[in-house]
Amino acid sequence: SLFPNLVPIAALAAPPVIVLAVLAVMIMLRCLSTAEARGAIDLQVLLTIASALGLGMALERSGAAQGIAQQLVWAVQGNPYLLLIVMYVIAMIFTEMITNVAVATMLFPIAVAVAWEGGYSPRPFIMAIALAASLSFVTPIGYQTNLMVMGPGGYRPADYLKVGLPVALAVAVTAITLIPWVWPF
Repeated sequence: SLFPNLVPIAALAAPPVIVLAVLAVMIMLRCLSTAEARGAIDLQVLLTIASALGLGMALERSGAAQGIAQQLVWAVQGNPYLLLIVMYVIAMIFTEMITNVAVATMLFPIAVAVAWEGGYSPRPFIMAIALAASLSFVTPIGYQTNLMVMGPGGYRPADYLKVGLPVALAVAVTAITLIPWVWPF
């Protein structure tokens, strides 16, 4: 390369770089003050995601993900459909309690380890985690939008359980049925 010390163009187009560049331009053009930019950062969500990233890495590097995977594969006697259901249900339950990004980050290494331990493709397990972690209907705290509409809509947590549980079960059955069809084991 003619300029070996320059950053590759692809690295400059990475989403975090673009976001920071747009943020800097907005502050320079006075569309946004630095105080407003700082105020827009939700530290609790940021800390949860950072902690989940650390926990996910720790699960993988310590061998805990592999150990959990071995126990899961042994418990379901190597049945890939049952493994898929277990992974989906775990992600679905966790995502109702903490942010979806944290759930996906924590369970990703376990899903991959489960696939490897059982001798299956990791894709169906990863997709199960991605879908279950992204579809929160049962509690108002499972997803930001649920919480945002709770007050203005006059909803109570019991309303989410009453209406969300059948939706969550229907989505789970559909996902668990279609995932192995689209992404075979």
